[in-house]
Amino acid sequence: MAGLCKPALLRDAAICRRVLKILDRITASVAQSGDRKNDLFRTLRQALGYCWSVVAAALPEEGKKALERWADHPDPDVRWILRENLKKNRLERLDRQWTAAMLSRVANS
Repeated sequence: MAGLCKPALLRDAAICRRVLKILDRITASVAQSGDRKNDLFRTLRQALGYCWSVVAAALPEEGKKALERWADHPDPDVRWILRENLKKNRLERLDRQWTAAMLSRVANS
């Protein structure tokens, strides 16, 4: 997953859209996961805490919409993933007001 989220690979909008779909499916699997104590789960969660923001920065309009779809999810790990991404400077540079509003929304969900 982290290999797909390299900025140099995300110069094509079609690739970005595919990667967003992959991240969406992986995030859904996190929300459905039962075993969250193992190292594999923690590594996956950390990678997702990085990857979403890279793709959102590469394809801002669609990336922001994809993140918004997860903003009110009740799962604490999904909210952690979103918070980690929303703390990234790349998203703040992209849209400071949106990022602040999303951080607030995630914190209050």
